[in-house]
Amino acid sequence: MLVALIWPPWWGFVLAVVVVLVGGICVTGFSGPNLAAVGVSPDDRLLVRPVGLVRVWALSRGVELPITSVVDVGVSERKELVLGMRFPGTHLPGVLTAGTFRSRGEKSLWMVGRNQKVLVIELTGEKYRHLVLGVEDPEAATEALRAALNRER
Repeated sequence: MLVALIWPPWWGFVLAVVVVLVGGICVTGFSGPNLAAVGVSPDDRLLVRPVGLVRVWALSRGVELPITSVVDVGVSERKELVLGMRFPGTHLPGVLTAGTFRSRGEKSLWMVGRNQKVLVIELTGEKYRHLVLGVEDPEAATEALRAALNRER
C-alpha cells in the first residue's frame, strides 16, 4: 500500500517492459554461439542473416551483397576489435552486441554474443566496412568463405 502511494501507476508498466527487454537480450546472448548465418548463394552473393531474436536486437534483416565486395575474411578475438558508437542496435557488455556501430567514419554490422573468437569480413564499396559475426566455428566459416572467394577470382 505504501508503494502505491509513492509510485505513479504507469511505473509498473515501465518496469515490466524493461524486465522483458533485458530478459530477451540475455536469453538471446546466452542461447549459443551461433547468432548469424553466413553463406554464399549459387549466383556468388554473400548472404548474412541474423538468427532468431538477433534480428530484433540488431534492427537488421542482414546483408546480401556480391562476393566480389569481400576484401578479406578472418578470425579475430572479440576484445581486440573497436566497437565504436552504437547507431542503431543493442549492446549489453559480455552478453550481446548486435547492430550498426560507427568508428572513425566507418560502419560495421555486429552480431556477436558471448563468443571469444568472431568471424570478421572486410568489405569494399558497400554500406558496411566490416561484418563482425558470432558463428559456431569461425575458422571453418573463414575457410569456406576463402574457398568461395578463390573460386570467384
